[in-house]
Amino acid sequence: MFDDRILGTDSAHVFFVSAQALAAHAELVVEVGCGRGAAVEMGQPGGPWQDLRGEGRTVVGIDIEDAGAVNPVIDEFRLIGADGRWPLDDASVDLAVSDYVLEHVTDPGAFVRELARVLRPGGTFVGRTVSRRSLLSLVARVVPNERHADAVARLQPGREAQDVFHTAYKMNTRADLARVFDKDFDWALAHRTGLEQYFKPWPRLRKVIGAAERYLPTSTWMGLVVFARRRPAVRDAAAVSRREA
Repeated sequence: MFDDRILGTDSAHVFFVSAQALAAHAELVVEVGCGRGAAVEMGQPGGPWQDLRGEGRTVVGIDIEDAGAVNPVIDEFRLIGADGRWPLDDASVDLAVSDYVLEHVTDPGAFVRELARVLRPGGTFVGRTVSRRSLLSLVARVVPNERHADAVARLQPGREAQDVFHTAYKMNTRADLARVFDKDFDWALAHRTGLEQYFKPWPRLRKVIGAAERYLPTSTWMGLVVFARRRPAVRDAAAVSRREA
């Protein structure tokens, strides 16, 4: 927040600040693909941004692996079953968030159908992911998924292999997102930098990469932040129109 080199371009600011603002008006918040919360650092300056819990609302974490039960910033964990159905009631969720999850989704259509099912009309989704056109994605698609853990261990010392997952990059361009969101959502996409975070072991190189990325075409910046709002059902929209009339 106080680094003017990246304040206007880094994905963390726009993702977490937006999520916090939307959560302030929510009763039920769902973190999709919550994981075990290994990246949560409450003792660090940005740590509190990662915690969407608050008085008057419940944060539910859902994931396909039960390791999510130990996530420190959720109130309740629910396991996604083998059928892929999210363990949430229809039209019950005010806000859904996912942080670096969309790049792992292998069936975007199914993901967004479940999102549309559980969000109430007017409910929102905020997701942060990696652009398919970024340098990071290009390298990741060259390296076999089986070797990603080894590669990430070099770039992010301390990150455990159990927190590195196979990537698919099927929801990682504007065109990909349009195919699945256009039907039921009003949505927008922000491109943000972030490649430098993978070069923390080499401070000088990190600084150079951070500066250079801003001069690349925006479509190749590492981060994408997706904002989507569930449109009202046709009958609900008609009722609203009648009331306004």
